[in-house]
Amino acid sequence: MALGGDFSSALSNPAGLGMYNRNEITFTPAVTLQNANSTYTTLDFDQNNNLFATDNSSSFSSSNLSLPGLSVVFGANKNTDQAPFLGGTFAITFNRLNDFNGGFEYSGQNNSSSIVDYFLEVSNGFTKDQFDPKFDPNGNSAGKGDNVNTPAFLGYENFLLGPTTANGTDYFSDITGKPLQSETVKTSGAQNQWNISYGANFNDKIFLGAGLGIASMRYAYDKTYRENFQGQQMNCNGCFNNLSLKETRSTSGTGINLSLGAIVKPIDFIQFGVSYITPTAYQLNDSYNATMNTSWNNFDYFGTGSRFLKDESSKTIDDPVTYGLTTPARFTFGTALFLPKRGFITADVEMVNYSNATTNNFSEQLYSLTIDAKSEVNNRISSRFKSATNIRIGAEYRIKKFRLRAGYNLMGDPYLRKPTDRINYSLTNVSSVSGGVGYRHAKFFVDMALVNTQGDGYYVPYAVASPVSPYMNHTQSTTRIMFTVGFPF
Repeated sequence: MALGGDFSSALSNPAGLGMYNRNEITFTPAVTLQNANSTYTTLDFDQNNNLFATDNSSSFSSSNLSLPGLSVVFGANKNTDQAPFLGGTFAITFNRLNDFNGGFEYSGQNNSSSIVDYFLEVSNGFTKDQFDPKFDPNGNSAGKGDNVNTPAFLGYENFLLGPTTANGTDYFSDITGKPLQSETVKTSGAQNQWNISYGANFNDKIFLGAGLGIASMRYAYDKTYRENFQGQQMNCNGCFNNLSLKETRSTSGTGINLSLGAIVKPIDFIQFGVSYITPTAYQLNDSYNATMNTSWNNFDYFGTGSRFLKDESSKTIDDPVTYGLTTPARFTFGTALFLPKRGFITADVEMVNYSNATTNNFSEQLYSLTIDAKSEVNNRISSRFKSATNIRIGAEYRIKKFRLRAGYNLMGDPYLRKPTDRINYSLTNVSSVSGGVGYRHAKFFVDMALVNTQGDGYYVPYAVASPVSPYMNHTQSTTRIMFTVGFPF
């Protein structure tokens, strides 16, 4: 960030562009390999009423090709006649900020609960109007429509639960047992940003820069959750075989931000840099679709011969939502120490307050929220996230035309939670180790980098009050191999 003289400055600190004195074009293809090792834990009580855990391990791997970097830099030769202003550099760059491609899977026997128990817990206390898709968004009927377009809605449509009386608020299920549970979660997409930036040089001592960022977001997940009851004793004497719940969600949109930066070089072998990236204002589109299939053994559901259940299926109602999302600002400061004709060492500290993210302008009331969508989502953000500090350290050593590089990146934990919280969160304890080699020639340069990122995740397939919800811990390892090829012109 305090180094400068590289196309990546357009993203991190546009002031570094002011150190260019040449035109340059680069492109960066990459191969990403991801592996997730998961442990699925279910809890139950033994004969002495002591809680014990059962762990089941599994792994998942994926790979993808991408083009995470492109740049065109128009550098100006120094013009001492206009001192202290010696010239400036204009750049157009493309960078991949986040790669969402990956996933995980797990399986295990659950001796204490089923997702059907979750359906019952979230439904009890409300009339069956909660499953009416033609709900009144003004709330003329308490709880009306609250469970539409949720997994519980699909369970209701598949006869996994039903009201005990015509207008009652209590629900029953014929399904009991100890299911074999499994789930596969695949994620895809990326967060990218185009930057249009300019950096200015003042007497080779002070460098100032600014840039416009145009960001794009595309995230999707595809989840398939299964429960198999075959061979289990149930209230309905083996009436039910299995269920499959397939959920897909996609989020896409664009955003805009501004970046400002400065680098000061008081003496030849040291530089100090600071940059500020404003909050990014996104306009996003979100869609959710789910399908549930259940297999029954010709079960007489009502006991009157009027409805026999075999292969049942239901799906949610297409209900896309548009809204605004403003992600938090980023403030970074750093230093670079140069070893004459040998290389350099850099260190950056970045501060981000994730609880400052906000949403606005929802196109409609969300099915799953009982109050104003904006207030509900913003309250969840402020209660689950906090400030975090990210640290980056890097070094380069030169051997004639060759460059040897190494780096380390430690991401602060953005989640505000207690050890007993049972909420899903993506990777924490994230750290990256990188190494690379480069070759510089007057007519071109080639760089190869290998980045390994490790992190831990936590996932709850459904939440029940007793005994404890099943949960899954996973450790994710991602290795990215990148090649950057550049040509001065």
